[in-house]
Amino acid sequence: MAFDNRDTKEKLNTWLNMLIEVEGADLHIKTNGQIHARVKDDIILLSKETVDPETMISIVKGLTGHDYERFRENKEFDGAYSLNEQYRFRVNIFMHLGGYAIAFRLIPSYIRTIEELNLPSALDKFSKLRRGLVLVTGTTGSGKSTTLASIIEVINQTYPRHIITIEDPIEYVHNDVKSIVEQRELGLHTNSFSYALRAAMREDPDVIVVGEIRDLATAESILQAVNTGHLVFSTVHTLDVRETIDRLIAIFPVNEQERVRVTLSMALEGVISQRLIRGISGEMVPAVELMFKSPQIQELIRNKRDFEIPDALEKERHSYGSMTFNRALFDLTLAEKITEEQAYQYASSAADLKLMFTMSTEYEEKFHPDTMNDAPQLKDE
Repeated sequence: MAFDNRDTKEKLNTWLNMLIEVEGADLHIKTNGQIHARVKDDIILLSKETVDPETMISIVKGLTGHDYERFRENKEFDGAYSLNEQYRFRVNIFMHLGGYAIAFRLIPSYIRTIEELNLPSALDKFSKLRRGLVLVTGTTGSGKSTTLASIIEVINQTYPRHIITIEDPIEYVHNDVKSIVEQRELGLHTNSFSYALRAAMREDPDVIVVGEIRDLATAESILQAVNTGHLVFSTVHTLDVRETIDRLIAIFPVNEQERVRVTLSMALEGVISQRLIRGISGEMVPAVELMFKSPQIQELIRNKRDFEIPDALEKERHSYGSMTFNRALFDLTLAEKITEEQAYQYASSAADLKLMFTMSTEYEEKFHPDTMNDAPQLKDE
């Protein structure tokens, strides 16, 4: 990326520094609009300065560089921008009714640990795998990339492995520690996820990270990589474990889905689905649904009984470390990190969560002690 206008670059850098100062996650600028930021899940006005059309075009050209004409043709652009050695940003440029708009997502230079992210310690089990498929899922802004980077960094810090990532764009940068890591960016180092995946299998990898499963070609290439003995991590835009499995199978033609179910039942080592909630303290708190491979989960996937997966996750909470969203929300409420109202808002099933609260003596004693005296007392016969 090269800016012809130095003043324009300095102006952009000023806005990005303002974002960092307010500890924001995203910067939003658009033609003839003021400067806004996302701070702790809310959009705020960062500066009343208006971005005039000439400045906006100059910023767009500076960010797209040689790809400007391709952006004009596609009307979308994904890339990255380095403010300095410490701060990098994921960039998306798009066209809308009023002209151009750009969203910058701050990518911290420091990769936080599983513990620092307040994620379940059970996630560490995925770093110990030697083969199989692990999926990290959630909506946009749910922290998928951060969680995935944390797990990959555990591998990098702990094991002598060869890690290849295929990303769009490269977000967190992994420096070689005990592993060697090569990071490839779509459009810059390769033309597609599927091409890069097929090439990766000839590059002696132990771990392959695919930024996102977007199409049939990528999904098929991932299953091939897993079947040849590699450990593959990827992300999917889905809400929970059950939807993730259904969505992945649905990518394939109907006549292929039986084969994919059998393959997935053997290859899928785990699913991490997460949602970020603004906690009582004001910080963003992750609620995580976890699925670990088990004989029962394999049977449910193979026999098209995906609707039974949530019950299986609850039953295997102690034996395998699995967890439903409702259980995660229940635990966060009990720990006073979120409110009961928030738990219902983010629950997979508000009715099931209410029953969980109602049946919990620990919850009632902590939050509704006055009602305990009215509860019926059981007598020994």
